[in-house]
Amino acid sequence: VEGCDSFTEALPSLNTATIDFECNGNPFSEEGALSDANLTGTWGRFGGAAGVEYLELDYVDNPNPGTVNSSSKVLKIEEDAGIEPWAGFFFNLNEKIVFPAGQEAISIDVHSAAPGQNVLLKIEDSSNSDNFKEATVTTTATGAWEKLVYNFSAEDSNKYDRIVIITAINITNSAETTYYIDNIAFSTPVAVEEVSSPAAAPTAPSLDAADVMSVFSDSYTDVAGTDFNPNWGQSTQVSTEDLGGNSVLKYASLNYQGTAFASALDVSGYTSIHLDYWTSDSTALNFFLISSGEGKEKAKALDVSSLGEWKSVDIALTDFSDVVDLADVIQFKVDGNGTVFFDNIYFHGETPVASSPAAGPEAPTAAAEDVLSIFSDSYTDVEGTNFNPDWGQSTQVTTEVLADNSVLKYTNLNYQGTEFTAQDVSAYSSIHIDYWSADQTTVDFFLISNEPTTEVKKTIAITPGEWNSIDIPLSEFSPVELNKVFQFKIVGAGTIFFDNFYFKK
Repeated sequence: VEGCDSFTEALPSLNTATIDFECNGNPFSEEGALSDANLTGTWGRFGGAAGVEYLELDYVDNPNPGTVNSSSKVLKIEEDAGIEPWAGFFFNLNEKIVFPAGQEAISIDVHSAAPGQNVLLKIEDSSNSDNFKEATVTTTATGAWEKLVYNFSAEDSNKYDRIVIITAINITNSAETTYYIDNIAFSTPVAVEEVSSPAAAPTAPSLDAADVMSVFSDSYTDVAGTDFNPNWGQSTQVSTEDLGGNSVLKYASLNYQGTAFASALDVSGYTSIHLDYWTSDSTALNFFLISSGEGKEKAKALDVSSLGEWKSVDIALTDFSDVVDLADVIQFKVDGNGTVFFDNIYFHGETPVASSPAAGPEAPTAAAEDVLSIFSDSYTDVEGTNFNPDWGQSTQVTTEVLADNSVLKYTNLNYQGTEFTAQDVSAYSSIHIDYWSADQTTVDFFLISNEPTTEVKKTIAITPGEWNSIDIPLSEFSPVELNKVFQFKIVGAGTIFFDNFYFKK
């Protein structure tokens, strides 16, 4: 086994010892991977293209030994760019887990690059993968080992003989990414902090009842027979809370949660679905609409950049209809983390404000010889730019194609960097930016030079629901040294689209 002078191969047992990856246990060889051609495999990966080693496991030296984890060897997880946000791996144990009294939890040492990494642990029956329990814990350390503790219960003993790990659930890697874990062991359960709750319910909706099909709202008559807590194996705890005489749904310890209707809903005559939601701690939240048939579900990410306040969203049903049959909606699903409150879930006929632009901005007309482009389909961009450096941000960056034009999408924006080889832009007069948001009214743009690092902020106004364009004179960024500009930074909230970042004469 690479990384080990010698190796003792055996299926590990959590009941007898810590799984410490000290060159013993599962070798994670390709020959031993579970597949259609090898049904006796003892480990496997999921969330990428078949036949591709998109996630590799290796025994390596501890990259950062210290107080939390002084081990010699650890497990390295290397993931390709672009694999699914639920990609991960599993390995079998030699016997079913039996939790000792007082230790109905499992701990894992995780090397956290930055706070906010959501690490999922699932314990599963290797003979029936539909039989499992799972939990998600979020890292808090920066560039250091920390011990994450996952609470289970005594009732989970003698059921599960497989460990499943997703090292960063709900995140799609924009570049090849490396994670490290170590020391899987029984642990004393941790006390779950009582998450703060909203002081009051959201503003009551005002639409006429005749224009609404309500699933959950005190303001309307809801469809009958809805199951708000079907048993899908989730760890989420669902309750109905009373806030000033108004009922809201509370999802505590969210990993995922379903809502099942007594019979299929025909919502093809409506234009959007409304949700009110509140969280003080969630870092990722997705809402799914589901119709009958395999693969008939589609997610929309919900903005969790503003914590501790009620958020209202109207999602156009056309955002789902390319996958979901709107005449046959049978379920909702929510996935994410933290504790989230929901209210006023209903379909209605009002045309919502578009959540994304239908097309890109107008193509720029500046001559190519007068432009130094960082991101634009209209010009040749500077090579090697990193549009998603790991600065510990919560922002999720994707490249979207709108009518054959590529744009950058920043979701759950708090701040976001862009790094490139230092450029001399002293011969240029301004920087051009096109940007679009459904609901934000300002965003901060920073130009940054190096040696020493110097940055200057410009606050930019946004007119929601349309493409905005701006040319900022470079003279406004003094004292940034224009002969060695090497980074941009964006600070804001919500979801914002960008295009045509370029310097021009």
